[in-house]
Amino acid sequence: MSGETQATTTAPARAEESTTFASNASRPWIMTAAVICIFMTAIEGTVVATAMPTIVSQLGDFHLFSWVFSAYFLTQSVSIPLSGRFADLVGRKPLLFFGLTLFLLGSSACGLAPNMLTLICFRIVQGIGAGCVMPVTQTLISDIYPPAVRARIQGYLSSIWATAAICGPRLVAVMVTRLSWRWIFGINVPLGIAAFGLPAAFLYEQRVRPNHQIDYLGAILLIAGIGLLMFALNQATSFGLTIFLVLLAVAGALLALLYRHEQSAAEPVMPLHVWRNPIVLAATFACFTVGAITIAASAFLPAYVQGVMGETPLIAGYVVSVTSVTWMVGSAAGSKIMLRSSYRTATTIGSVIVIVGAVFLITLSPGYGPLWAGAGTALTGLGMGLFQNTFFLAAQAAVGRDQRGTATASTLFARILGQSVGSALFGGIVNLGLADRIGGNAVDKIMDPALRDNFPAAELGPLMAAIAAALHNVYLVTGLLALAGLAVTRALPRGLSPTNAARDS
Repeated sequence: MSGETQATTTAPARAEESTTFASNASRPWIMTAAVICIFMTAIEGTVVATAMPTIVSQLGDFHLFSWVFSAYFLTQSVSIPLSGRFADLVGRKPLLFFGLTLFLLGSSACGLAPNMLTLICFRIVQGIGAGCVMPVTQTLISDIYPPAVRARIQGYLSSIWATAAICGPRLVAVMVTRLSWRWIFGINVPLGIAAFGLPAAFLYEQRVRPNHQIDYLGAILLIAGIGLLMFALNQATSFGLTIFLVLLAVAGALLALLYRHEQSAAEPVMPLHVWRNPIVLAATFACFTVGAITIAASAFLPAYVQGVMGETPLIAGYVVSVTSVTWMVGSAAGSKIMLRSSYRTATTIGSVIVIVGAVFLITLSPGYGPLWAGAGTALTGLGMGLFQNTFFLAAQAAVGRDQRGTATASTLFARILGQSVGSALFGGIVNLGLADRIGGNAVDKIMDPALRDNFPAAELGPLMAAIAAALHNVYLVTGLLALAGLAVTRALPRGLSPTNAARDS
């Protein structure tokens, strides 16, 4: 073991008084509540996406279609960093109950929405609630379980996302067909009641410092800066370049003001010293790359499978869905590797697998067929399950309890930011690649198997080549991101693991 590792792993942990209590008998019930919370927030995206055609057919206003999703994810991205910090200041339990209340109120109201605009407003409430529930739930798990157990549990929790991705669309199809789309939002009500009751009965929390100086100005600057940044990124394809750059400049100015303000705040809403920890900083960057790579593998690959390979939407769906399964396998494998070896070993193996998956995607060719594309997404999901899960646990273990909520929220927010930046960046790459070659209407037609058959053979070849070239550039950038992920694993000290961590309670 190197000298750096010795210093890192043998330094005494900071003395701190834990304020969250759960007996050995109570822990399974808290774990059950956490699983429910994660499942609710995870399934929300899949069920709404599946039901949207039916919702639009009844409520109308198709031009507002994308805002049903954007409103939820935008407000979630803003509330995640705030809730992580407030969980450190006022406690996990109050923030969890606050988030669950908003999430359930928003869900219930969505099921009663009379029109699309009202639905979007209620999705905002839902998004704020989800942004509070996600980081607090993950932080609670890190509070009540020791690092070695936490590593095993995190692999299990990752499977909840895969379960939601697989079960969500099937559940919605049944409900929409036999009942009504409004019932899909009612799924959350009984689950949310259970998520309320279990922590209320089995989780005990004592506030060590009841009097805090809330950083209101910092909170306002954070909401305005991150909100505007995420809005600009999510709507990048709708704006002209000038408006997009202006929005980015204003968001950058607000975040610069936040940085300056937080340096002098008594209890900053975004404590900058947390990001001076190299492990937290590395984990934040790693989760950003995971978010961007996820978008490349899930959002853009169906266009290649349908538009270039000429396969059906069903085949494209299978190619993408395999990622959910291999991600779950990667998370479980990562838990075992980090326990037997180290965080660095697990993340290195994961990043190498992602690179191999990116090579499969970069070398895609119409003649290779969907199995080649599926192999690329399968490897990418496997590697990212290893990579992200391990960095996430390393970040939580690198700080004390009073900073754990902030560190957890940082990694969760970084992934959402990566998805938003990836959507804008890759969308721009594709649009730029197609702008001088074919029109957007032709692209729409080639994606539809029925319309595709009517294309003259002389036109079909150039169309397929143009789409393939544009998407090839997307996967070249994906490869660069995968290499950056490999580089950032060097920030983890050799030998550091869940059973050999310097700072954990």
